[in-house]
Amino acid sequence: MRFHDISRPLDPSVWVWPGDTPFDCALSARIADGASVNVGRFTMSCHAGTHMDAPSHFSDSGATSERIPLAHCVGPCEVLPLARLADSTAERVLVKAGGQAPSAAEIDALGRHLLLFGTDHHSVDPMDSKTLDAHHALWRMGAVILEELDLSAVPDGRYELIALPLKLVGMDGAPVRAVLVER
Repeated sequence: MRFHDISRPLDPSVWVWPGDTPFDCALSARIADGASVNVGRFTMSCHAGTHMDAPSHFSDSGATSERIPLAHCVGPCEVLPLARLADSTAERVLVKAGGQAPSAAEIDALGRHLLLFGTDHHSVDPMDSKTLDAHHALWRMGAVILEELDLSAVPDGRYELIALPLKLVGMDGAPVRAVLVER
């Protein structure tokens, strides 16, 4: 078995939406200062680094992140360029977006139930979208939205995906450690 960690590292240089809370971390207790242990703390947006969007991210009536269905987050998936999205038959799809986003029409045209849609881009919608049509189309299908993946070292193909969100109650998204398993 070979593992591909497709999570973006969380450090102060991680990209966040303009005006959002950047990642910050430090030790609040240090052995070097006389404490018996080192204890770290961090602050960040729920959408910093690799993360899942909960429906409450784009709808006041949407479910929050602790209700993201875990069964959608683990299982067979396909990695492919966004330009080949229409060719995929997988229930979990990870796209190499090349800075682009799928249209709601492209998602609807798949004509099947997706469990998870992931992208290596900042969003499944264009950066200037105010309506978030792709977000809405994916959640109408029941698909989980996974953003900010690092697919740069992963060849196109089929894998097993493990991408579990933190159980953050009442939040609009959650950080994820995402891994592809190649058998």
